[in-house]
Amino acid sequence: MTTEQMFKELMTEIRGMKEDITGLKVDVASLKEDITGLKVDVTSLKEDVTGLKVDVTSLKEDVTGLKVDVKALQEDNQSIKSQLDENTQLLKALHHRQDETDAKLENLTMDMHLMRGELSSLKEGQERQDKILESLAMRSLEQETELRELKRIK
Repeated sequence: MTTEQMFKELMTEIRGMKEDITGLKVDVASLKEDITGLKVDVTSLKEDVTGLKVDVTSLKEDVTGLKVDVKALQEDNQSIKSQLDENTQLLKALHHRQDETDAKLENLTMDMHLMRGELSSLKEGQERQDKILESLAMRSLEQETELRELKRIK
């Protein structure tokens, strides 16, 4: 192999290497673009994650607020249940008292009916007594009149 041939072969190899280097440069440029795109995507993802963290923090605060509200509602509910139980007991006591009062009223009504019957009987007896008294008074007047006449005659 001659120098010229070697030189040509070297030149061919150098050209091939230049082409390879040019290809590598294109590949590196493409990789740099891809890396830049990835960096943009990572930055966007970081922003999204930061936004999500803010949202999660906000949700946690909301959940905490809701827990406080639920606790307050449970306490209110317990208070309402206690008041309802007390009202139920009072209502039962009132019903019992009403039953007692109704029984007493019924007894009083029966007593009143008995008294009306007795009063009616007393009125009838009084009317008889009045008639008897009237008839006795008339008889007494007649007897007095007769006695006077007898005394005058004597």
